[in-house]
Amino acid sequence: MPTRRAVADLTVETVARAVDHLVLAPDKTFQDIEQACRDAVDHGFAGVCLPPYAVPYAVRLLHGTGVAICGAVGIPLGHSGLRAKCDEASTSIEAGAGEIDMVINLVAMKSGRYADVQNEIAAIRRLASGLVLKVTLECCYLTDAEKIRAARLALDSGADIVKTHTGFGKGGATLHDVQLLTRALGRSVEIEAAGGVTRFRQFNDMLAAGAKRVGVEAPLAILDDFYKWEAA
Repeated sequence: MPTRRAVADLTVETVARAVDHLVLAPDKTFQDIEQACRDAVDHGFAGVCLPPYAVPYAVRLLHGTGVAICGAVGIPLGHSGLRAKCDEASTSIEAGAGEIDMVINLVAMKSGRYADVQNEIAAIRRLASGLVLKVTLECCYLTDAEKIRAARLALDSGADIVKTHTGFGKGGATLHDVQLLTRALGRSVEIEAAGGVTRFRQFNDMLAAGAKRVGVEAPLAILDDFYKWEAA
């Protein structure tokens, strides 16, 4: 468990406000989504991230609660192309999502076609005018130089949050990636660590490294870990 000094300024409320609940696994049902929305309200999570198909249902459940509803675009690898990404984003926007989380085009990024990467981000930014735009890099497939380049493309295209991973790739959030992106972007945008964070120690370390949000699939386990630390 983390030392008291490491998390002395955290309460269960501040921990919860840093949580993005990722409800994107292919075996999730509407019952799971309903429970995730209920948990988000009960515990004060920052938001829930959902497939576009499920966004209208979550909008009805979360109306007026203050919990952000985020529609995913291009999950998991960003390969779908500009037209498909715009359609996905529009589905969530028209349903009432307040946030859009798009994955960059990894084929374009790895091929050095940076204008294509930036054009996709800029197009979604225009569609999501007035909403929070997250751009997911899927860092586990990028070199450090590519991570920095992709993050700056996202920044230049109007991203509000740069996210490390979807949770579907071969790796998840690392302290190295959060620290690297924090140094590269400074305070220009927020950093979200996502993927593979299952314990409070990891969660706290991501916040200490500079992340403002942490995307997790099982947020109640994080809170349970926090309560155990608090009671120690």
